[in-house]
Amino acid sequence: MIYGLVAALGWGLADFGGAVVGRRIGSLATVIVSQTFTTAVMTVVLIAGGHSLAPLGPYLGFVLLNGLAAAAAYITHYRALELGPVSVVSPVGATYAVVGVALAIVVLGEHPGTLALVGGAVTVMGVMLASTDLRAVEATVHKQRPPGLPWAIASAILFGIGGFLLGYLSKRVGWVTGLWASRTAQFVAFWIFAAFRRPDGSGIGWNRATMGAVGVGLADLLGVVAFASGAAAGYLSIVLAASAVFPLIVVALSIAYLHERPVPNQYAGIALVVVGLLMLGLGS
Repeated sequence: MIYGLVAALGWGLADFGGAVVGRRIGSLATVIVSQTFTTAVMTVVLIAGGHSLAPLGPYLGFVLLNGLAAAAAYITHYRALELGPVSVVSPVGATYAVVGVALAIVVLGEHPGTLALVGGAVTVMGVMLASTDLRAVEATVHKQRPPGLPWAIASAILFGIGGFLLGYLSKRVGWVTGLWASRTAQFVAFWIFAAFRRPDGSGIGWNRATMGAVGVGLADLLGVVAFASGAAAGYLSIVLAASAVFPLIVVALSIAYLHERPVPNQYAGIALVVVGLLMLGLGS
């Protein structure tokens, strides 16, 4: 569970930074810069640690599928953050854990126990409550469909698939080799997508916003390293459920730096998250 919480910290920081940077240089530029950085770091770690690529042989199909799913997930997620509102995007994004946990149970045959499963469900529901203002969402939905909503739903499904596949690879070939393969496959997919996308004329220059995108990549790297190593060490379903609390980091940063004020349902959500994590910890 600790691995999942550390992953949530990294992804929460990356989400907050991605929302800020994406509005300045665009979602695709943000994801390309940040993921190029993480791929370079993992390549250095792989070479420095002397890790072999031979174990990847039987799993190349999974690597390809993971790269495509994860790349599409990041692109749709940062697009959703660019369009906003974050109050809609973050809680929808947290549901990726439901997809990943279901795959872990069905495909890997994991049985983390009833208490842990209920705790995971309570945690996800708490995150959804804590990361949004229900009154604002209701008002927005009644006026028009939030522009980021379809992208957020797509990213949640894709992140669930990508997270499961990354955990599966980490269990089979080790977290360093599995994470390197995942990042490299994503890197290729990002640049292929960028090559076919109509240019908007902005380009990627080296400025403060671009450096911010590198910071987003660093935070994301913390998240995926914790996630992959946790998946290799224990139940993937537990790591997935615990990592779903990442929107709380976004909420905390919004309160601290954007001076947003929590509403009653957010306090209730935080209480549910605490209860859910306690159940998750006791049941794992």
